[in-house]
Amino acid sequence: MLSIAGSAAVDRRLADEVRQYGRRLETTLAGTAYGRRVDGLDRITAADATGTVTAVIDVHGDIVDLSLGSDWWQTLGPGHTGPAVLDALRAAQLKATLAAGILHRNGRPAPTPPAPANADAEEPPFADPAAGWETAQAKVDHGYQLLHALERMAELRDSGQPRTVAGPAGLFRLHLAGFTITDATVSPVGVSAGDGAVLARDAEAALREASREQDPEYWVTTEETR
Repeated sequence: MLSIAGSAAVDRRLADEVRQYGRRLETTLAGTAYGRRVDGLDRITAADATGTVTAVIDVHGDIVDLSLGSDWWQTLGPGHTGPAVLDALRAAQLKATLAAGILHRNGRPAPTPPAPANADAEEPPFADPAAGWETAQAKVDHGYQLLHALERMAELRDSGQPRTVAGPAGLFRLHLAGFTITDATVSPVGVSAGDGAVLARDAEAALREASREQDPEYWVTTEETR
């Protein structure tokens, strides 16, 4: 789950919404046999205080979708859209955290996250000892690469180094200190009232990139492509 500086502005509206979500989940669990899929945990939805930005995450906090209402320009404008995205995401994270707690209290495991595309498949026994040795050596090398990546991540986290993660269109930027999101901004140029969908996709891509950075494999791949 992404770390965002500050806390959600929990007004009565949001508090009631989160409580109602918890009650609905409890009802869903009561009607779902143990071991069966619990509906709704893959799409946990929340909006900012204006209802303009809607964030959808799963119970693990991974971003699923992000959308802006058609009135985003009039309601928020470029200057307030970035913070509103973070507010919506914080609200969704509140629900996801509550959902994880309810699952734990009821003795239900959280759904297993999907395996990454580069996950190793189960390997057959080796008929060729040399090939087996080479594969084992590659695994050892990869283990050291992961260790190095973890060291880099710890250094970046502890340094609080200011940095930016932008969407591919350059319209939306996340500002981070280490791995903590401190702010989000929208470019004041190159965006207009009709670009809500484009801006939402750019923001979603930036959030996904920031999430990937929390995986050591991301840093191993980054080193390999340099």
